[in-house]
Amino acid sequence: MFELDEKHYRWLEKIRDDKVLLNENHDVEFSKLLIEKGILSSKEDEKQKLIEKRYQRNATCFQTDELGLAICPTLACNFRCKYCFEQSQSDSLVMNDETIDKLIEFINKHDKARKLSVNWYGGEPTLVFEVIIKLSERFLDLDITYDNAALVTNGYLLDREKIDKLNDLRITNIQITLDGDVETHDNRRTLRNGGNTFDKILENVDALMTSKYKGSCDIRVNIDKYNSHEYQSIRNELIERFKGTKLYVYPGHVNIRRDHSYGHNCALSIAEWGDFIIKLYHEHGLVPKGGFFPSSNTNNSCIANNYYGYVIGPNGELYKCWEDVGKEEMVIGNIHSNDPIKKPELLALYSVGTDPFDDKNCHDCHMLPICGGGCVNKRLRKHYMNENGVEFCSPYKEKLVGYLEAFYDTYRSREICNNILNGPKTNVMAKGYRLIEPYENNECKQKK
Repeated sequence: MFELDEKHYRWLEKIRDDKVLLNENHDVEFSKLLIEKGILSSKEDEKQKLIEKRYQRNATCFQTDELGLAICPTLACNFRCKYCFEQSQSDSLVMNDETIDKLIEFINKHDKARKLSVNWYGGEPTLVFEVIIKLSERFLDLDITYDNAALVTNGYLLDREKIDKLNDLRITNIQITLDGDVETHDNRRTLRNGGNTFDKILENVDALMTSKYKGSCDIRVNIDKYNSHEYQSIRNELIERFKGTKLYVYPGHVNIRRDHSYGHNCALSIAEWGDFIIKLYHEHGLVPKGGFFPSSNTNNSCIANNYYGYVIGPNGELYKCWEDVGKEEMVIGNIHSNDPIKKPELLALYSVGTDPFDDKNCHDCHMLPICGGGCVNKRLRKHYMNENGVEFCSPYKEKLVGYLEAFYDTYRSREICNNILNGPKTNVMAKGYRLIEPYENNECKQKK
């Protein structure tokens, strides 16, 4: 982004309208900077840039130095959430010792990997915490770096006994979900028998945040049309309650399949989600994780399209995406087999078939490559499984201007703050223009 005085702004308007670069007001230094930053470019330049970005995407997706696993030690769950996408919460199967041995063999086959990254998932993984302990101990004995695991849990069973083991298990991040205030949450995230869960979860988060646990805790507040108005109040409550701890609160976009009994119409559309995030900033000053500048995950890399990324079920079944768990048709193989991959075509669809650079609509869209191509799971479901009504694009497509305006506002606010703390800087607009880029870190916050 650039901030311009009127002279340079009018010059750019003329370039846009007349398609002519040189005129009597030509600023050579400025035009060179615009070319360097890709603001002024030829079609060939644009084509070359897309080729470069595609290469970066492929290089990221096919890297082999890190093995990423999402492990479901069970698909059983003690909750019965109304909107859950999984079909197998009643499955009582637990990963046994034979499958654990096969999992270790499977990891060792990926001998190019120098690092092992694990997300404990389910079902509800804390139902079988002993499996997490057993596997973690085995991982620590491997000749591979293993020091940053994450745990996705509903938090209901996260008692002090489990909390005291988290550091030794190398679990450095925990994600727990709430759904708004106590009434809304207890209506939507109930126990299997219909019991309430909100107070027990917060009691356990209290225990976690006052323990010797060295990691962080993310509270995801699931948001749809029914509870979006509650987000700010529950966030304020949590931030105040856990002030001074490594607890982060963020909104989660609830996505419902069209055929789900909860009702597809409850989910916010991509455009509505963008409006929600921008509104949080303008009304409450909340900046999303990663900020507003559209620069995160342009390579669109996730476990689903990563060559060394797998989701592993309790019986050793392999998937490529968290949202595929429990769906027999989405199983790509099993670690019990000598040749674990049985559906290479599905593997290829996830890694190559979801490449946005192969999609003409994406290729012609002004959001590529900064959008990253959107969700690969949703793209696959729409293009290859004929699932109607699936939105896989980034909120940038509908709300880019709003995001950039919010980013500029945060930039100027931080700049003013730094000037107050450190004294005014030299005239940054002496040339009539300046580059506006994201800060490496929050300097103002650090000074405070």
